Amino acid sequence: MPTDRTDEGIIDFFKNFRHRILVKFKLLGVRIDSFEKDELARIFAEKLSGSKFCHVATVNPEFLVTAHHDISFKKILNHTELNICDGVGIQGMSRFLYGKKISRITGVETAELLCKICAQEKKSIFFLGGRNVVEIAASKMQKKYPNLKIAGYAEGTPNELLSEVKEVKPAAILVAYGAPAQEKWIAEYYKEIPSLRIGIGIGGTFDFWAGKVKRAPNFARKIGIEWLWRLFQEPKKRAKRIWKAVFVFSKLALQEKFGDKE
Repeated sequence: MPTDRTDEGIIDFFKNFRHRILVKFKLLGVRIDSFEKDELARIFAEKLSGSKFCHVATVNPEFLVTAHHDISFKKILNHTELNICDGVGIQGMSRFLYGKKISRITGVETAELLCKICAQEKKSIFFLGGRNVVEIAASKMQKKYPNLKIAGYAEGTPNELLSEVKEVKPAAILVAYGAPAQEKWIAEYYKEIPSLRIGIGIGGTFDFWAGKVKRAPNFARKIGIEWLWRLFQEPKKRAKRIWKAVFVFSKLALQEKFGDKE
């Protein structure tokens, strides 16, 4: 017997409710969600088969510092469907300051998981951004997941590529313009791409996939010092970002918890 719209609405409500109870708290005024990778995989599969768009942000300490000074970015992060914790600093501060134990899934892991689920669900994906590496990154994912349907890939300015993305009608998109540009692009243009069900800003992920930047060894990732590995690789490029992610973020988080509330 076919399911009517009322039944579908009830089912969707309880699915969404199950996901909502995984939301933990806010840090620097931005909502942080916590779940394990298997739960995220289920969410991706459901969203790809659904009828609504899901904006996913992979939130790290730099995001929170930027959002602290950029109200429009903070507004976007508090209207996304999923804010995945992508930063050991967020993990540490959430536990130290608020007693919250949250899970961390890196942006690279999140992006690859979406590719994997797209392949399983036979949904297409578009790779956007990533100067000089996007084609190689797409090829690497295609080889790793042979059933993955890549709707297209392109670099260049965001506005120029909107019509190209619309034409191929992808179900998902990975946007590599760096934060907050990638999140702002998704928030502004997703309604103009009716086929989209999931959009994620993924920063330098294409650089890793293409082999332009080497990821830290597994032990470094597990204990949360991948940022230190990247600092050694690119000291001039990373020093300012590490300062922002480690010291400025810590200062703001401590001020939020212990500062003058009046």
